[in-house]
Amino acid sequence: MNTDLLRTFLELSKTRHFGQTADNLYLTQSAVSFRIKQLEETFGVPLFTRERNNILLTSAGERLLPHAENILAAWQLALQDVGAAPTKNIQLALGSTSNLWDTFLQSILPKLATSFPNLFIRTEINTPQELTRALLAGRLDAIVLLDPPNTLEIETIKIGEIELALIASQPIHRIEDILTLGYVFVDWGTAFNLQYAKLFNEPIAPKLHTSQTHIALEFLLAHGGAAFLPVALVEPHINSGRLHTMQSFTTVSREVFAVFNKHSDHIQAIKPVVQLLTELELKPTYPMDNSA
Repeated sequence: MNTDLLRTFLELSKTRHFGQTADNLYLTQSAVSFRIKQLEETFGVPLFTRERNNILLTSAGERLLPHAENILAAWQLALQDVGAAPTKNIQLALGSTSNLWDTFLQSILPKLATSFPNLFIRTEINTPQELTRALLAGRLDAIVLLDPPNTLEIETIKIGEIELALIASQPIHRIEDILTLGYVFVDWGTAFNLQYAKLFNEPIAPKLHTSQTHIALEFLLAHGGAAFLPVALVEPHINSGRLHTMQSFTTVSREVFAVFNKHSDHIQAIKPVVQLLTELELKPTYPMDNSA
């Protein structure tokens, strides 16, 4: 199987546009069409329906999607494993949700590289469900989550906590003030979302719904609103007076867990890395500064 065909298939499944796919892969549109045709001839079924301005996956294409992702992920792991220099033999495929990458994980990567000079790191951003599937399938070595799964195959270690506060672009004193200001929903996990939905007397439609903290922060700074955000991330903006905490609302601590497969072949290499995660402070090293 030519992996270039699968990469083209996956890109087209995302863009649903031959021209955009060609641009993203630095190909001509005819090359993209030829690769898709080759792949369809290999499987003997159409993978896309081609209508004017409307390219959709067929049922066969939908079934191929997870297989293509797994094949390419396995191939990347093989390249990383076989092609790694003998002196650089620690490999870590680390996954987490976008809000945790934004909050602290991206700042931890240089510290991991410094502490483990022989470490190769591959990162992934996905939903908790997809990350857990990738962990159990062996495509990821460890994942970092707020609400870890409870299965026999995995081991869970608390690596710290993040402190969340209700942050607003203007001083607010009552929950009801958010209705006027505008609520920005940031996904902090099922348990948190269910609990704090009860704050409002009636369902509230968020101005923005996102799983990325930096998007919520930029929105508050540029447009206004209120959202639950990590204190460590917004502290510079609170100190400068650009953002405000709701004084009558106490901060909320969310536990963060590292999760790994107990039966992984890399378990001995993974554990020292996880141990370091428990020792590091879970906050951004360089908080975003939009004061300019």
